[in-house]
Amino acid sequence: MKKSTKFILAGLGAAAVGVTAGMGIGGYISFLVGIKNTDKAKMKAIERSQTQDNNAFNVEWFENLHPEEITMLSDDGLQLRASFLRQPQETGHTVILAHGYHHARMQMIPYAKIFYNMGYNVLMPDARSHGQSEGNLIGFGWLDRRDYVRWVQRAVLLTHPDEKIVLMGISMGAATVIAAAGETDIPSNVVAVIEDSSFNRLDKQFRHRLKRYYHLPSQELAPIASALTKKEAGYSFKEANIQEQIKKVKVPIMFIHGESDRYVPIEMLDDLVEAARVPSRVYLVDRADHVQSLPTNPKRYQEEIKIFLEKYVNEDGRKN
Repeated sequence: MKKSTKFILAGLGAAAVGVTAGMGIGGYISFLVGIKNTDKAKMKAIERSQTQDNNAFNVEWFENLHPEEITMLSDDGLQLRASFLRQPQETGHTVILAHGYHHARMQMIPYAKIFYNMGYNVLMPDARSHGQSEGNLIGFGWLDRRDYVRWVQRAVLLTHPDEKIVLMGISMGAATVIAAAGETDIPSNVVAVIEDSSFNRLDKQFRHRLKRYYHLPSQELAPIASALTKKEAGYSFKEANIQEQIKKVKVPIMFIHGESDRYVPIEMLDDLVEAARVPSRVYLVDRADHVQSLPTNPKRYQEEIKIFLEKYVNEDGRKN
């Protein structure tokens, strides 16, 4: 073999090694950015949830209700924290809220007001690895689904054995409540699910996020990040399939999505609605970006939720 040919082959081999190493590094960074969370980032999320997701009136409203501080252990031993807003008198209705990715329970105060003013007790957990809850590996709704089965059990203990419970979440929290409702051991107290801006499959969502927001080769990096997530957190991106999980849900579902959502494309909503096998209501909000449906039209948002609850929860719409 000629020296020049050997030189070319060696160069190509080195380039291939370099590309492979670069992809490995990129995949690891994607894992660190997407799945890992730090105490510093959690504190910033708490501040953001109080200042950017709320105004002073919302925070004052919340604090004036003197929320109870609730703690609970997850199946894998993490201490999870939540706030509980209790009605002055028993009403028989509780909502459990689920916040979004890299936020905290305070993000849900505007939603808590809607339900509290309708007579619901409100349980507002910090997701694992968020806010004041323990952990540094984000569950993206998949690990959280098991936490929310336990939160339902906790809510029953806080209220009444026959309490009617609604699960409501936004973004990652929306995926959480769908996935939780699809678990075979979800207590029969859960009578409805309201999801706002859930993704359909985590593998698709992660690729979309890498491509749109970081301009990275998503097809190559997402599998690496998924493999690292499987090793470190115990689940792969393909496992977090909300589109399949929703087929197991046995209670009515309300779907909410902004028609201009850039973070979770509206096509993902179509997949979820098509996969659902229970009575449902769809509320699309014109010109609303990701989880901006409530601030875009607060009055209509509340009216749509009220219509859904009056139709299904008051009649207990569990499918037999």
